[in-house]
Amino acid sequence: MTTIDDPEWRDNPRLNAWLTEGRDGFPAWAELTGGGWDFDTGSLPRLERTVRERFPDREQAEAARNEPFLTAAAWYFGEVHVRNYGALWHCSPEPAPHAPGRLQPLLRLPKEVLDEEEAQELAEAEELYEDDFPMCAALDTVVAAAGPPAGDRLAETLEGYAFWDSVVDRALDLARTRPGQNRGSRPRPDAPGPLDPGRPGQDLALWLAIREEAFPLWARATGREGELDFSERSLEALEEVLRQRVHTLGLADKLDHMAAVERYRIAHLPSVIRLFDDPVFDCALWYLGETACRARGARWLPLRNNEDVDAETRPRLAVALIDRRIGPRLELTAAVHRCLRDRADPADCYGSLRAALSVLGRTPVTPAPVRSPSG
Repeated sequence: MTTIDDPEWRDNPRLNAWLTEGRDGFPAWAELTGGGWDFDTGSLPRLERTVRERFPDREQAEAARNEPFLTAAAWYFGEVHVRNYGALWHCSPEPAPHAPGRLQPLLRLPKEVLDEEEAQELAEAEELYEDDFPMCAALDTVVAAAGPPAGDRLAETLEGYAFWDSVVDRALDLARTRPGQNRGSRPRPDAPGPLDPGRPGQDLALWLAIREEAFPLWARATGREGELDFSERSLEALEEVLRQRVHTLGLADKLDHMAAVERYRIAHLPSVIRLFDDPVFDCALWYLGETACRARGARWLPLRNNEDVDAETRPRLAVALIDRRIGPRLELTAAVHRCLRDRADPADCYGSLRAALSVLGRTPVTPAPVRSPSG
């Protein structure tokens, strides 16, 4: 039995015939739907509306999944992934025994462009069924876009590439040096399209809202309320608050252990010491991220796969500048751990909170006014 990683999944009669049908039917489909289809990522909301206008509900679209209209629509949708992100078409060379007439064209980045560390990380995640390597079922996704509720389902499929931006670069470089899987399938000259990770998931949004509401009380409790104004300068005061808190809690000799707990995601083990279980550090993590957002124009990144914010996932919280690319990102817990190191020992990897913002690489902007809990 072959798997999706075998070469046969990229080149077989079932896949090639479907790609040919979609490509050859596209010109007539494009004329029927008003023309102007340029394979840009910005065309996906229009594609979704076009499918929904043709099929008022998903049941009708499912019944027509093998007809020329949806074949061309799904081919176009997939080619947006191919031409903007370097994805490749995949399809099982053999029909599934339980559904012999059901074709499932898939899109995924080529694994051969992963470096050694990325490949190892992905293999470990796959063993746990926790990988988030971008993959999309083109025809199923287009069929699911039919009927209410209206949304941005097709465009949201691009968000998964945001956390693999360097892999996208390599996939596009590889695609430019070899023939496409079907005629005319080449990366766009301005590819890749925007790599935007999307809105924070519901759980992260709630975490942010609760800490914003608690901020006035937390700031008063630190004794530095007048200095915590979300300016970059205020991070010097925050660092002093955190260093003092470590000594108050008697954790100064446990920093290495706590950093390892956060880095290697072993917070689920019993009796481990977790720095961010302490409310002072927990709110400080939010304050550091908010300062980066307000003073540098960064934005909170959703957790991968919109996971819940908890003891195990909190170390992955980050903010980033969003431009055409997802942009440079600041890993918040790592920055907090560095600011607690021994300033006098260059080998101890000390880094100030204020200096941590330099990774964002943008001239500071005027801080936004402190928002009230009510918004």
